[in-house]
Amino acid sequence: MKRQFFTKQGLCRFLSTLETTEENFVTIYIKPDYFPDYINGLSLEPKCAIYADEIKGLINTEAIIRTANKYGTGAAIFWNEDGNKYVVLPPFPIGENRVSTGKPDTSALRKLLEKRYVTGVMLVAWGSYALGVFESDELVASKTGTGWIHKKHKKGGSSQKRFARRTEEQRKDFLRKVSNRIEEKFEGFAFDHIFFGGNRLIIKPLLHECKYLQSKAHKISPRVLDVRYADREAMVNSLREITKSLVFTF
Repeated sequence: MKRQFFTKQGLCRFLSTLETTEENFVTIYIKPDYFPDYINGLSLEPKCAIYADEIKGLINTEAIIRTANKYGTGAAIFWNEDGNKYVVLPPFPIGENRVSTGKPDTSALRKLLEKRYVTGVMLVAWGSYALGVFESDELVASKTGTGWIHKKHKKGGSSQKRFARRTEEQRKDFLRKVSNRIEEKFEGFAFDHIFFGGNRLIIKPLLHECKYLQSKAHKISPRVLDVRYADREAMVNSLREITKSLVFTF
């Protein structure tokens, strides 16, 4: 099994190569909420019956299940009995369950890649944040900022406890500040998706603090962006990470 990340342009080239083949494939599209259950019911699809067990075995591996849950976008499967098999985890959710045979059916992925998305980005670490709104590939709104938070006090005793209480209050103040900035920058946009990146431990308390995000919880991607810094450079570059697809080749 080979794993390869593709940019938006790279996935388009991959699909173009598939479209030129004359070989027979089984093509399967699976919506996020139906993965992998839809695959496990493939015996109900007569046109896939002869491949059903092999396809189930391919999909129900720990690496595929774990990564598909992380992406939360469903999957596209291109199954060739005698050649390569591909599992594509796209950057945005697949909108339908579908099975076809014959030449590879790339239409659903093409449609997904061609859509113009409105995407919100929140990069947050303790002491810094970067917010951005992308309309397709264009950054149309952004905000960065900082907040002072004491580092951990290494000495013990009452001094350590006092610093811990102060740090906790500073973190609460910082989260309130970030929450207010999110509402100011994101209000008025009709988001297709919102992505979080930075310190994973901040997600839960930030959601608890920010009523705006609570109202948009269904728009927040389960995929957390792996970024080291919460600054403007990381935010601008985040779109490249957001639009990456992951392709497994067997």
